[in-house]
Amino acid sequence: MSAFNKLLSILDLFTEQTPYLTAEQIGTQLECSASTAYRYVRELLAVGLLAKRVSGEYVLGPRIIRLDYQIRNTDPVLSIAQPIMAELVERVGFDVVISHWFGEEFVDTHRETKDTSLALKYGRGRPRLLFKGAAPKAVMSTFPRARLLTLYESHEPQIRASGMAQTFDEFRAALWTVRKEGYYISEGEVEPDVVAIAVPVYSDNSGVASAALQIVMPLSRLEFVNRARLVEALKEAAARIGARLSGAD
Repeated sequence: MSAFNKLLSILDLFTEQTPYLTAEQIGTQLECSASTAYRYVRELLAVGLLAKRVSGEYVLGPRIIRLDYQIRNTDPVLSIAQPIMAELVERVGFDVVISHWFGEEFVDTHRETKDTSLALKYGRGRPRLLFKGAAPKAVMSTFPRARLLTLYESHEPQIRASGMAQTFDEFRAALWTVRKEGYYISEGEVEPDVVAIAVPVYSDNSGVASAALQIVMPLSRLEFVNRARLVEALKEAAARIGARLSGAD
């Protein structure tokens, strides 16, 4: 790992469980000397990626907040998706979430809320499990065989543990079923009392989705809804987003 990559990897050490770290703790986790750790910390402080608390510990800095603000206000995907998602929320009466595939991370980027009482573990910026839940499966179902094989070989233990598949052929077959249906419904896969219905969102003509649009609701509501109509509304909204992203609309 280069010095630059190691420097940036410090930001990944800050989690919900460890929001504050000392320079010594950073050095221990990076397996570098105390002097090197302090040098890295000073460089991150200088550009606002870290901030120092009165206690002497360090936290993520104000520049990250500014960058998030800039993304929220300039990201073309969000500017296109948000109004369409807001319309969909009013139409179906449930929350709508859009999530994006970045490399090998799958992250929620926006949620339009209808039911303020519906608490979700995941939210903007928190990476999702790749092999549980509706949204990642909706996206993976569009991947070509070669990409699925690479994904399977890189994450075989996680895929087996998720219960999704025990072999590559099972993995591919499960996703092929999702691809044929054009949507996936998860019932309590990620959160025990939550249902998600997801469809892929295409940003170009490659046939590979870059995001998923999903309706989320309490599990207790599922038996009272018209699933076919929800799926139809979701696919229509995803198609509008994709058309505008590709410049076809």
